[in-house]
Amino acid sequence: MNKSIIIAGASGLVGKETLAALLKSDEVNRVYALSRHRLAVEGSKLTQVIDEALSVSPDITMDQPPEIGIIALGSTIKKAGTKEKLREIDVNLVIATAEKMQQLGVGHIIVVSCLGADINARSHYLRCKGEMEAKVESLGFEQTTFLHPGPLAGDRDEKRTDEKFLQGLLKIVKPLMIGNLSKYVPIESSVIAQSILTISMMPHSNQVERLNSVAMNQLIS
Repeated sequence: MNKSIIIAGASGLVGKETLAALLKSDEVNRVYALSRHRLAVEGSKLTQVIDEALSVSPDITMDQPPEIGIIALGSTIKKAGTKEKLREIDVNLVIATAEKMQQLGVGHIIVVSCLGADINARSHYLRCKGEMEAKVESLGFEQTTFLHPGPLAGDRDEKRTDEKFLQGLLKIVKPLMIGNLSKYVPIESSVIAQSILTISMMPHSNQVERLNSVAMNQLIS
């Protein structure tokens, strides 16, 4: 298919797995990685675009402009420090990045959000995710896909004690998590990455889609 894809957030747990999957795929011809720092990965079809604001300089030559954009940006209150700083990353930075990708010609945007994202949620974190989704949707991409994973399983570069505790607890009760509860089962970052790759290659009937962990697991099974 010779797809050209641009990804922002390739230094995080999900983004790193996704970048690796894209570089291994024979169906992806070109990958542009937007990052604030140079990534410790190389590849003949990889072009790293280093910019503090995650912008693409006019000096960057794109021999094959991206048609698909992937955004795996996000933080936590603990890491960001304040609610305002969290919103700056999870809402403002994501929206600005989506707009830049649209200007580059991206028609299909895939955004890693979270389970429970809701603009009316009581949780500030979930409200930010809900606000972000509403604003990305309003940009009017030809195709928009939001991924709603449950708790992430996998090793992050930074320690998240609360998340590790939750992962351990959910492993114990996993056999009881059936039906509607199954979407809360921890999901491997590799599953999300493979789902993103699959979504990038398949046709879509709906302009806006939201997929939870159950749907992602089914997609690659």
